[in-house]
Amino acid sequence: MQSPQLFQQFPPPEANIIFAGDSAYPPFEWSGDNGPEGFNVDLAGAISVQGGTSVRYLLGEWRDTIEALESGDVDVAAMFVSPAREKLFHFTTPFYVVNHAVYASESHPQVNGAYNFSGQRVAVEERSVAHEKLLAEDLAVDIVLTASTQAALEAVLSGQADSVITTEPTAEYLIDNLELPLNRVSPPFWPSSYAFAVKHGRDDLHLWLQNALNAAIASNGYQDIYENWKSEIRPDGNSLIHIPFYVGYTAITAILFMVTFFLWSWTLRRKVINKTSDLQAALVRVSQSESHARYMADYETETDLARPHYFNQLVNEKLKQCPVNSELMIFRLIRLNEVSGTLGQSYSKELIETITARLKARITGPCCYFGRGTFALFSSRTEVRRFLEALSNEQTKQMPYIRYVAGSARFSKHGRSSEELLANADSALLTAFFNNKEWVVYDHSMDPSPKDQEIITALRTCSLEGMYAVYQPQIDIVTGQLTGAEALVRWQHPTLGALSPCDFIPLVETLGYISQVTEKMIDAAVDLAVRLREEGRPMVISVNVSVHDLADPAFFAKVKNAIQRCQGAFCDLKLELTETSFSSEIGTISETLTRLKCLGVGISIDDFGTGYSSLTYLSMFPVQELKIDQTFVFNLEANTKNCDIIRSTLMLAEHLKIKTVAEGVEDKETLSKLRELKCGCAQGYFISKPLPEAEFLKFIKEYSAPGQA
Repeated sequence: MQSPQLFQQFPPPEANIIFAGDSAYPPFEWSGDNGPEGFNVDLAGAISVQGGTSVRYLLGEWRDTIEALESGDVDVAAMFVSPAREKLFHFTTPFYVVNHAVYASESHPQVNGAYNFSGQRVAVEERSVAHEKLLAEDLAVDIVLTASTQAALEAVLSGQADSVITTEPTAEYLIDNLELPLNRVSPPFWPSSYAFAVKHGRDDLHLWLQNALNAAIASNGYQDIYENWKSEIRPDGNSLIHIPFYVGYTAITAILFMVTFFLWSWTLRRKVINKTSDLQAALVRVSQSESHARYMADYETETDLARPHYFNQLVNEKLKQCPVNSELMIFRLIRLNEVSGTLGQSYSKELIETITARLKARITGPCCYFGRGTFALFSSRTEVRRFLEALSNEQTKQMPYIRYVAGSARFSKHGRSSEELLANADSALLTAFFNNKEWVVYDHSMDPSPKDQEIITALRTCSLEGMYAVYQPQIDIVTGQLTGAEALVRWQHPTLGALSPCDFIPLVETLGYISQVTEKMIDAAVDLAVRLREEGRPMVISVNVSVHDLADPAFFAKVKNAIQRCQGAFCDLKLELTETSFSSEIGTISETLTRLKCLGVGISIDDFGTGYSSLTYLSMFPVQELKIDQTFVFNLEANTKNCDIIRSTLMLAEHLKIKTVAEGVEDKETLSKLRELKCGCAQGYFISKPLPEAEFLKFIKEYSAPGQA
């Protein structure tokens, strides 16, 4: 039974955790007649019991499993720890150690390890630890890559390789069960720790996994599994002791009895000592692991400040003492994204580190970092005011390219709990932001309107009932044929009625709930694209995405899963990125866009010409299309400057081999002028207003090119 003194219960991050592994790696994991089997599979089951959630075990080729873990398509995989893998994954405490060895035909001479058979053809499973080590240590061997350990062994039998480097338990299991004429020709080497791995950035999953594994190890679960598989995962390598034949039977019996008794006594004593030592070491590891896991759960890794949930807890504990003249303040760095895009990520990081150091030096109460340049602190009013004054003075000297806004709420006038104070301080911060003030103290007049409050409540509870997509068609300007459509969000709120995007998008972006809307639009676009393809009318559907979406490490997996879930085509989805989306977290965004483009998803810059660093972004990201903003398209015939801007943009796009779409086409004259300028596609009310799905499908059936109806 799990001990409540040793283990804090951490909730599972998801209702169903997906474990992945190698489909041909017995005795640890393989695809049996009744599904996944093996030591790792049983251990995952024990973790499921201790962790309080269900798990699913998916098996495939090992190289595909690692790629799935890297992309976030699966949650957990058991693998050997290595320096290269530690750069990609976060590992749990190791639960087993496995040796490697060299295997070859019976005629192959004995070798001392992996270092003295240069020039040979050595088979290894692709992306295995053996593969990594051969590459890292630059051994003079010809590497033969295979999809599995069994395929590596068979490569020797077929003459494609001279030997195999692999793990002992798996090689011994396959050689015995498949009756392969191969032997181990080296002593064990490269001992490797076996552990569960999760992708970096999934701290909640790692925390839950480590806690559940600790509980399984400390309970009988792990020991029972180990005893059940011990004979398979610990190959018997002991040699026999031959007694000379001329020793008398009686002497043999007496000697064997004495030796047996002595060995039994000595072994028993050593077992007790070792078991006691192992138990003590395990308890120490559990305690250390629990402490580390608890710290990781409570403190933000970039700043070492409290995470929001722990900040709330600390503030509420302070409030129990009814502190007089205490104040909770939130402050946010303004235009941090733009500054980072101009001066670089290093400047942004140094800025956050500088402010964090000032907080730790000047504030005695709890401090918190929400991310994206937003901090919170709780202390006396005097200390809060002095910190803000110091921040204002340092802004001019040390942070000339950044400004901040702050909002605060006071105990107990503005709230008697951390949650109330945070909400009211946030309202004050928004007031400061929209009124261009540095610092505002909350008062009741700042409360959101009932309409805004209801929208905020719906967003916070993920209740997006009535939110749907409308579709505005796009056409090829030369042929007049339909080429695609842009999905735009609308909201028929259950109680507020029809809401314009102007009513809720600013709140969505300000409060950080844009990802909910994006996911809903992507799902709607993919679903429509699938149906159109099934009807024989494939069409690209575009969806707008924000910086919050692109900077999310899980965004790639979300898009990929949405398309695969509907069995759609990647080429039927296009992501439209506003230029301001590119001003922060360049590395993450570039990687995400590149991976999506490799799948076939289209990448477009929306509102081109109105944002920041347009030309720089064209060189940084795998852009395939520019959407010319409607401000340049409106009244195009009469505005010669806009006409010149569009002409220059089209020439640039032509040289870069990028497609173009003009937005906001309102009349026939504008469409004709765009055709004259050789713009590729057009979108606007002259073609069609944004249409609900049913009307859009009807529009497609009845459509004829403008001017041809």
